[in-house]
Amino acid sequence: METGNDAWLGGARVAYVCLSLCAAVAAIAAFMARAGGPAFAQEIVASINGDPITNIDIDERMKMLRVLRKPATRDAAIESLFTDRLEIQEAGKFGVDPKDSDTLQQMVTVAKDTKLAPDALSEALQHAGVTPDHFKAHFRADLAFNVLVQALNKGVEASEGQVRAELAEQGGKAASGTAYTVRQIIFAIPHAATVAALTERAREAEQLRGRFTDCDSGLPLARAMNDVTVRDPLTKTSVELGESLRQLLDKTPAGHLTAPQRSSEGLEMIAVCAKGTAKDDSAARAAISQKILAAHIAADRERRLKELRARAVIVQH
Repeated sequence: METGNDAWLGGARVAYVCLSLCAAVAAIAAFMARAGGPAFAQEIVASINGDPITNIDIDERMKMLRVLRKPATRDAAIESLFTDRLEIQEAGKFGVDPKDSDTLQQMVTVAKDTKLAPDALSEALQHAGVTPDHFKAHFRADLAFNVLVQALNKGVEASEGQVRAELAEQGGKAASGTAYTVRQIIFAIPHAATVAALTERAREAEQLRGRFTDCDSGLPLARAMNDVTVRDPLTKTSVELGESLRQLLDKTPAGHLTAPQRSSEGLEMIAVCAKGTAKDDSAARAAISQKILAAHIAADRERRLKELRARAVIVQH
């Protein structure tokens, strides 16, 4: 049988346990508030055509826009998210669903625009607090809509009149740029080469470069060296080359070699055998045509997005 003292002690124990539990709950709640728990709970802020956008979406988008060096206000983030939703919705109507590999390629393109390596861009986004799911969804939406717009413009070409006008504006025949005749020279290097072997190979390449004053006499010197390959001649115009390679060839006098550069095949140099004004303007015309078409597609893309935005049902919560 329980005495009065026993009952009092039992009640005290229950009260003590209750107080302890309440204190623990209060402590956990305070910790979660500090750590971004209930204070940062996911809430729907708006929706576009029934597709919800949360406060967490907006926060991540603002961080992503900063990394991409774009305006990163709250309003800009919301508009960016609206655009993504519209793009993926419209692309989905036509069955456009990019593969993961294609989405990664889109990321490579964006990285190039921001002058970052793709891995560096991915790291920068994650370091800023943007989840892979978030930025991959953005790149997927952008790519899907681009693919759709390009498909809808299939068959569209720049007119001959447009090409001629642009060619004349760029200086007529001068727009064809410079023609370079080059030969690639490769000093083979074993994959397991020592530092000493690499140093010696680089010394040999520089020695050849010093003796190389024209292709007629220089190429036989290269062929006479051990484990050196001389590739067939190649003629390219400046219009067809990337900016960095064009600059390298421009600053290398005709009849001389570029500085050796390491590649997967060994040490490579380029012999600039000849360069002068390009006589064939086909490359320039192709580049102009591509530029005009790209501008047309970009304008059409913006027009379609504006129409989709105007028709969209947007609800602010």
